[in-house]
Amino acid sequence: MSRKRHIFLLICLLPTLFLNAQEVKKHDISADFMAQGVAGYNHTYRWYGGTDLKGVLHVDNTDVTLNLEGLSVQTYAMGLSVSPSFQVCKTGFVFAEGTLSSRIFEKYKIFEFVYAGSVGYKMRHFSAQVGLFSRTIDDLNRDWHSTDSPVTEPFNLLYKVKVSIMGFDHPWDIYLVGGNFNDYEYERMWEPIFALGGRWDYKSRWSALAEVTMQSAGLFHGTVKFYEMTVRAGVMFKLK
Repeated sequence: MSRKRHIFLLICLLPTLFLNAQEVKKHDISADFMAQGVAGYNHTYRWYGGTDLKGVLHVDNTDVTLNLEGLSVQTYAMGLSVSPSFQVCKTGFVFAEGTLSSRIFEKYKIFEFVYAGSVGYKMRHFSAQVGLFSRTIDDLNRDWHSTDSPVTEPFNLLYKVKVSIMGFDHPWDIYLVGGNFNDYEYERMWEPIFALGGRWDYKSRWSALAEVTMQSAGLFHGTVKFYEMTVRAGVMFKLK
């Protein structure tokens, strides 16, 4: 009887031993946090300032990004994006990106909501991205019983090209960007945004960041053709 019990226990333990022997896959998880000061100038607001905060969660080959921005001209913005990437060759990655973004213009009592989808290709010194976005502009104090309709732009082309001088993975870099969107703003395809930026990894977990942007000014660019300049500068901390 004792032998039968031992055999029975061994049969029961075999699946457990087998499962424990299997290699447990560990996810590669890390995160970055960025804080930047913002200074800008245009003919409408003159000088203005603000704060730009960003958090990025890296899980295996997917990045989840949350952006928050507040400007002294009573403009507030936030965005959430998810971007998986796939290595297709030794030096290149294909990536996709889905974004929800919103800006509130408190002074004018209006807001915009954007959802966007795009695909792109990234190499060490070059990145290109193209897709579509939809935008809705509405009154913050809308009476939902009103017959007025919000302004909707259902299909807009989005694009961005980024060129890195030293390489995106280099300890320091200078880059150029041309496109019609950034972390907070989505413009019509004929209203490009140009940026010149840099990054310096001065410690193992700390980086200094700076970027200068030129773009069309004015609320939704309905009647203006002049440009504004925005400067962002701050630090990035890598949690892992």
